[in-house]
Amino acid sequence: MELPEAILFDLDGTLIDSVPDLTEAINRMLSAHDLGSQRESEVRNWVGDGSRILVGKSIAQARGELPDETLLDSYYREFHEHYADCCMDNTIVFDHATELLEWIRSRGVRTAIVTNKPDRHAQVLMDHWSSRLPMDVVIGEREGRLRKPDPSMLQEAMESCHAGSAWMIGDSEVDSAAALAAGADFIGVRLGYNHGRDIADATPPPMAVFDDLGDLLVWLQRAFEC
Repeated sequence: MELPEAILFDLDGTLIDSVPDLTEAINRMLSAHDLGSQRESEVRNWVGDGSRILVGKSIAQARGELPDETLLDSYYREFHEHYADCCMDNTIVFDHATELLEWIRSRGVRTAIVTNKPDRHAQVLMDHWSSRLPMDVVIGEREGRLRKPDPSMLQEAMESCHAGSAWMIGDSEVDSAAALAAGADFIGVRLGYNHGRDIADATPPPMAVFDDLGDLLVWLQRAFEC
């Protein structure tokens, strides 16, 4: 086994826990329309498929029915304004993320973020944490880009990294499916959301699964420092 030329990372639930701030933005949006609030545990189960779906699920839960597209568009814009205001308040970087990335990059492997989080927010977060989470490229959702599980964002990241081979590291079956479609090996971490399902049960099975990033780092060191 050899290291790939690039390792692609999901963001939310893989390198950072952003659910507290996502919940705050959702609840500010709902409160403005007298729709109450959602528990952080509920929001945690809705994360991973993109923020538009997150907003739609929160509205459906509050109103008892799915919103039409016009209403969803309006709420979605409001959510983004709220999230832009609070996205750095309580989001944390997972333990050992910095050491993991430093080790990977010390081996000459390029690193990239490939996330369904809107690109505007992903860029702000990664600019803030550029010293702790160094990346060669950051790719988030924006108009004209298809979200994971479509492989196009992974392929764009590989092209930007000039990489002919890649691994994808993520917490969800969305990441697994995108990696499969892009021809990248997939490594799962049990740090995120995946709608309550164990990422080890993804099909096809991940190359490896780890409970935290420290365990992943130890595995890499043992495999590639011989």
